[in-house]
Amino acid sequence: MWLITRNMLTTVAGIALLGGCAATDTQTNADEASESRSISTDWVRIDQVRDFRVLDDSNLILYAPTRRQAYHVELMPACQGLRFADTIALRGRTGRLAGFAGDRVIIDRPGVPDRCPVASVRRLDEASLTELIVSFEGEPDGDAAADEAEVEIPRRNPDDDIAHED
Repeated sequence: MWLITRNMLTTVAGIALLGGCAATDTQTNADEASESRSISTDWVRIDQVRDFRVLDDSNLILYAPTRRQAYHVELMPACQGLRFADTIALRGRTGRLAGFAGDRVIIDRPGVPDRCPVASVRRLDEASLTELIVSFEGEPDGDAAADEAEVEIPRRNPDDDIAHED
């Protein structure tokens, strides 16, 4: 299990592999060369995660090993309190997070930690990352969305408030 604090990675404990299970940590060259491809069978190595961004209680972005390589992680059911977490832990059976049974995002809540099942992991290219962030957080400051209009409201003239005597 790995504990990730925003902008910092700390090892908490080694990942225990189940007896008889073995995994390779190699991806095909096609996967690495194709940053623009996003499929639901993507995975991320837990030991390479360096940062995360919470979108809501069911969605977060993991950055591994750099902020240029982003992964959208969907949780099901929602992980109550995830939006307020400064630190998360990741647990995967094979050292990867892919949405398999047993893959979890763990947040420390008062009392008992919340273990949230991972439903899917999808690698994001730059355009998909921007689109995902905008869909959850809206347009960045300074850029009005296409369906928004700016309206100028005229200032009220203080002379209109003076009572006129006849």
